[in-house]
Amino acid sequence: MPESKRLEGKVALITGAASGIGGAAAELFAAEGANIAAADLKRTEVREAVDRLTASGASAVAISGDVSHRADAERFVQACVDRLGSIDIVVNCAGVTTRYAPEDWDYEQVWDWVIDVNLKGTYMVSRAAARHMRQAGNGGSIVNLSSIYGLVGRPEYYGTGEDPYPASKGGISMMTKDMANAFGADRVRVNALCPGFVYTPLTATVTGDDQWLKTMESMIPLGRLAQADEVARAALFLASDDASYITGATIPVDGGYTSQ
Repeated sequence: MPESKRLEGKVALITGAASGIGGAAAELFAAEGANIAAADLKRTEVREAVDRLTASGASAVAISGDVSHRADAERFVQACVDRLGSIDIVVNCAGVTTRYAPEDWDYEQVWDWVIDVNLKGTYMVSRAAARHMRQAGNGGSIVNLSSIYGLVGRPEYYGTGEDPYPASKGGISMMTKDMANAFGADRVRVNALCPGFVYTPLTATVTGDDQWLKTMESMIPLGRLAQADEVARAALFLASDDASYITGATIPVDGGYTSQ
């Protein structure tokens, strides 16, 4: 008999799905039988990503909008339910770093932007999804993307001490635990992954610099950066029934970085 797919018949909403870890998760989850609602701020790119998924035989829809806007976050969840019939899984991959903030913004504008997208956006989507999951009564799995810098501080030569990124990711780690406690009775599991350095478009400005790449590699016991699909496979585990007794966990996917 053919091996059953781990997410057969499930519906997964994935934010930041146009590229990077979100794009890798969308491809992997679709290959494992999930119906995909791919959400991203980049309208053209997310539609192209969905076209690739449907061309491979997957069931997928594209949704565009900004996770930091309450109306968009709630619309993502409602569109997932309306167009695909339910919502069983959420993977919150949408995120930004200060490197991509407009150069003319002052520190407060940068802070608000990073916190709004990374922390508030994860909150808004998770809140809306959890309400649907609890009302439906079938449970569900929410996988948030925190970071190694949601667990530990950055070394002096790599951080400024004034960057909102670690604060946003630390907030996601704690929010994950709090939601897990609140939603557990309804069988809605909430976990977080804490990736280390990963080759994605978000890190391209540093991974493209040979000196910075060597520095990052030297900080990792495994001696290399991760590929996006390696983080996506960890998300697949948490989203699947293989992790049926795991909630409130923050799991490093970092090549050993936080073990030191």
